Amino acid sequence: MKILGVDLKHGVVEVQVETLDDLWVLYNVIRENDVVYAKTTREVKVGEGSEGSRLPMTLGVLVKKVEFQEFSSKMRIMGIVVDGPEKYGVRGKHHALTIGVGDSLRIEKKELSDLDLELLKRQVREERLLLVSIDYDEVCVALVAEQGVRYLWESSLGLPSKHYSIDTESLVKGYLKQVVDYTLSALKSEDVSAVVVVGPGDIKNQLKTLLSEHTSKPIYMDTTSTGGCKGVSEALNRDVVRNIVSELSLVKAAGILEEFKELLVKEPGLVTYGLREVRETTLIGAIQKLLVLDELLRTTVDEDRALVYEALRHAYERKAEVVIVPSKSDVGVELAGFGGIVAILRFKVYSSP
Repeated sequence: MKILGVDLKHGVVEVQVETLDDLWVLYNVIRENDVVYAKTTREVKVGEGSEGSRLPMTLGVLVKKVEFQEFSSKMRIMGIVVDGPEKYGVRGKHHALTIGVGDSLRIEKKELSDLDLELLKRQVREERLLLVSIDYDEVCVALVAEQGVRYLWESSLGLPSKHYSIDTESLVKGYLKQVVDYTLSALKSEDVSAVVVVGPGDIKNQLKTLLSEHTSKPIYMDTTSTGGCKGVSEALNRDVVRNIVSELSLVKAAGILEEFKELLVKEPGLVTYGLREVRETTLIGAIQKLLVLDELLRTTVDEDRALVYEALRHAYERKAEVVIVPSKSDVGVELAGFGGIVAILRFKVYSSP
């Protein structure tokens, strides 16, 4: 979740959705009679007697109902249009905003409660990434965090003119060593979750190989058309970092699942799984960590959907660590074997056999 702005006096918060988990927090925050503004499309008639056309526009909708759209990873906010382009006559009409990962929205409440704000702030991504953009001409190392991008270091290979006789291989080797040394130094001084290496050609592959010999931090790689600080900008504009943050969420989920399986053998009283069992433990505030398969959020079984909604709401309110897991991921496939939902508990609820 990226919080774009907060106005406590007027009960307004603007956010950008970054993961499926964020949608579930918003599902718990947005309530009836809130007003939500977002970009959408609506079919309108431009002229008298003309056929309808679907046009993009930003609408403010007085919320009547919020739900997850079945068979998709989207949230639907349904209500009455209270603000929009006057020339299309949309005010007072029913409309459904469809919100997904990457979308931004503005929420207006009569009062923005401390709980609402706490839920939103807890979803702000705290991952800090070290982004290294390299080609055979230049390199740039940047720290990417929620607060923005901080450029740490720039350098160039500076190959002499082709008229000079040089050992290019040795020069490139020394260049890569310089980049590795600086990157490792930055890893020691900056609290980062992972390293991202981008650039054109094979040199980024060489750099990743060298870095992996000296650090246990996850190293991700992507192709850009250039290196240096321009390559950093290109990677950010293409949402490379946001995609990697989503992957880090899967790494976190895998860790929680491994912890769950170990406790299931050694301390079974500290874990539970299955929709009804997990829901019961959320009611007493026993959940410490919770994994939920995204397919459960889209179930067409009304009773099951009500149970998972309730379990998630209580888990978020009690500040449990919640991760929504894509069903097509390796973690998701394994999680499905436990009924699609598992929890690690703060204290023993069930006695060990």
